[in-house]
Amino acid sequence: MRAVVVETPGGLDRLQLKDVPEPLPGPGEVVIEVYFAACNWSDIQRREGVYPTPVTYPTVLGLELSGRVVRVGPTVRGLKQGDRVAAITGPYMGGGFAEYCLVGAGYVIKLPDDVPLMLGTAFPVATLTSYHLLYSAHRIRKRENILIHAIGGAVGLMLTQLARNAGARVMGTVGSTGKGARALAYGAERIVVRDHEDFVTAALDFTGGKGIDLVIDSLGGEVLERSFDALRTYGHVINIGEAAGYPKFAIRPKLYERSTSLAGFELHHAEPGSTRWRRGVRHVLEAMSAGCLEVPIEAVYPLEAVRDAQAHLEARGVSGKLLLEVTQKEPRVG
Repeated sequence: MRAVVVETPGGLDRLQLKDVPEPLPGPGEVVIEVYFAACNWSDIQRREGVYPTPVTYPTVLGLELSGRVVRVGPTVRGLKQGDRVAAITGPYMGGGFAEYCLVGAGYVIKLPDDVPLMLGTAFPVATLTSYHLLYSAHRIRKRENILIHAIGGAVGLMLTQLARNAGARVMGTVGSTGKGARALAYGAERIVVRDHEDFVTAALDFTGGKGIDLVIDSLGGEVLERSFDALRTYGHVINIGEAAGYPKFAIRPKLYERSTSLAGFELHHAEPGSTRWRRGVRHVLEAMSAGCLEVPIEAVYPLEAVRDAQAHLEARGVSGKLLLEVTQKEPRVG
């Protein structure tokens, strides 16, 4: 089968389309014929060799995918050959940029008939990450003030919609002018271009001097450090990434300035397949069906153009999801 393989970490030239053996499922696993796969920042980190969790090379990239189940391993319940599904590769940390992918059954989501496979690829990571940030790692309340860094990205846009649906007020930061337009359309009240305006000053103005209740940060670096200055007393920061670099500040003094707190977040701690996980899946699918959660797809590339897709994502101008089309067997709608 064809797969995008990285044999050693590095630049875009390390993305190689190769023939590799098809996977076989073990207990609790299924094999999915991949129709579409989504491009995520974690794929870039794994290609570059800077992913926080150790990666064994050679590796096949691709965290998020959709397609049809073709093989079912022992002990799997509720899934059968032919099911239309979306999936996150979970602890396998990749494999979706291939014609067939091995996935743990708990990470597989059966798609309703009204969700096309293209859309099925685009929603799992961003929407479920956003749901569990707001409802598992936090307990969102009406009229909370939430600051979302990189609000124009896929997770930022999903956070904006889910937070607004819950009655919260949302502001966000972006790296370039114009990237916040979609977040504003989804209900964000204030967008700060970080190079043009101080987001701490803007956040205090947004809250009438009170400070932000919750900051969700995917950037790290100096942005994470300064986020504590935007918080109210007992405010909370959740960090989900270090796209702008690893923080180098002393955390303890920042926490004690206003008795604030810092947490990290990993989606797999929501226990895929558990009651909590199923509750999140149901929440986002119902919101999508009701028209109050939109998952924008910015571009679709053929698998052979994976370098172009990652270059597009690295340029940091994407507002929505970038997909790879692996096998086209379903009309491209939705």
